[in-house]
Amino acid sequence: MPFLVAGDPNYKSSLALFRTLAPHADMLEIGFPYSDPLADGPTIQAADERALQSGMNSDKVFSLIKEIRLFYKRPISVLVYANLVYQYGIDAFYKEAASSGINGVLVPDVPYEEAMPFVLAARKHKISPIFMATQTTTAERLKKILQYAEGYLYLVSVLGVTGSRTTMGEETFDFIRRIKKSTILPLALGFGISRKEHIENAAKAGIDGVIAGSVIIKLLETNLTNQTTAAKKIEALVKHLT
Repeated sequence: MPFLVAGDPNYKSSLALFRTLAPHADMLEIGFPYSDPLADGPTIQAADERALQSGMNSDKVFSLIKEIRLFYKRPISVLVYANLVYQYGIDAFYKEAASSGINGVLVPDVPYEEAMPFVLAARKHKISPIFMATQTTTAERLKKILQYAEGYLYLVSVLGVTGSRTTMGEETFDFIRRIKKSTILPLALGFGISRKEHIENAAKAGIDGVIAGSVIIKLLETNLTNQTTAAKKIEALVKHLT
């Protein structure tokens, strides 16, 4: 599942990049650009800044996804911070998400204790509320999260923010095996996925899918002056990881 920030580096180039990735992606995760992305490291922070500077806002993200839906028929989930949803209006946001063709919404800075308004709006508009679990999530807390979670459960592979890692410890694979015993939901592993061996080892532990973001966005960042080269390199990387 590739992750990209909508509108990075601009609307037109972003749409073209999604078109390039579409044949190779089992799902897409699309980020709403935000000025204070608490869960994200410097690579995705910079992508958010580029998108915002190009003029992206929530309505333009929805428009972009509607255009993506013209050529991409597999599931799309989005990552959006709570303030953007509040500003839009919770019910209005989920209504527009549904009409744009979004299947799942992850709001990473809303804990389950405060999630009910988001979950109710998601269910009303037939969208899966996506939740995260981390290595520090207790069995009791996981049970409560699973009362709300639908679609898939996002497993955070490491302690910390997003960003490519070169290694993935055995504790990550133990984490996958532990969560696998507690739910029938598909499990998707994110944060730090950058190498084929990460995916192979996670699959052996029982993961159902992986999310790769920073490693893709870094290629875009280093080829901003040549979008054709960026698209070719990103396509090759995603094909390799797939």
